[in-house]
Amino acid sequence: MPSRPFFFLFLALFVGQQSFSIGLSEIASRCGGTLTYEQDGRVGIVRSKDCSLVFRHNSACHRLNGVSVYGQCPTGGGPGALTVDGADWARVLAPLLTPPAVAPLRRVCIDAGHGGHDSGTVQGQLVEKNLTLDIALRLQRLLRERNIGSILTRSGDSFVALERRPEIGSSCDLFISIHCNAADAPMASGVETYVLPQKGMASTARMDKPGAQDQHSCPNNRCDEHNLWLGYCLQRQLIGITGVKDRGVRRGRFLVLKAAHCPAALVECGFLTNGEEGRRLGTEEYREAIARALCQGICHYDAVGRR
Repeated sequence: MPSRPFFFLFLALFVGQQSFSIGLSEIASRCGGTLTYEQDGRVGIVRSKDCSLVFRHNSACHRLNGVSVYGQCPTGGGPGALTVDGADWARVLAPLLTPPAVAPLRRVCIDAGHGGHDSGTVQGQLVEKNLTLDIALRLQRLLRERNIGSILTRSGDSFVALERRPEIGSSCDLFISIHCNAADAPMASGVETYVLPQKGMASTARMDKPGAQDQHSCPNNRCDEHNLWLGYCLQRQLIGITGVKDRGVRRGRFLVLKAAHCPAALVECGFLTNGEEGRRLGTEEYREAIARALCQGICHYDAVGRR
């Protein structure tokens, strides 16, 4: 794998161009790996000693070492000759191959979503605000066992305004917001992790050309590289430990992310509107598994970033 300084000089050349595509053969060369195609050339796989990258024709969802990561633009080119948008490669995928250096991790802000009169999703006996607080308290305990400090945006069933939550974590090194998902389609399932879109990038929900609202920088955009690395570490552990569907590392301009003072991610731990996932989220064993995954993701973020 190229050294980080050389790698980012290489990236800067791409980012400086307004429109650029890079072929998978070039990516394989830069990674020191090999390229193979499957499914009549519609799936390209780059393998090296350090990584595996999977690209699907006309899809903006790529897989890095088994974790789905969303770019801005669908894979282009034709079967057997796929290309990736240069900005997606430079700003989304390549930085994950050479994680950014991180400062020593001292304290994490754990944000249990909703609370008080804001119940979040309610599905039968399952109330999102109660589940997120339970996971947050479990995560706090696990971090304490590893000598990592933490603070909670709420420690009971109280309402905390969204704009207040990042302020509570202003002295922390990481901000993790915990939520449960919901959808009109009862078959929707899986876990997903959101980070703040970089300036000029649309949210994953839209997957279209960035609009005027996407051109403004938010306070948390100064943490772009670290946000992405944190989101990837959390998502990888979540799918590895829970074994549920990987919905990927995505982008969203949530208020708690935009105003965060440190690297931040928002985790959707599963769908309360899915019968099986709702049942699992209702058990202490599964919520403990989620908390353990989040803890391990935080520890991996810290350990690899300080090598």
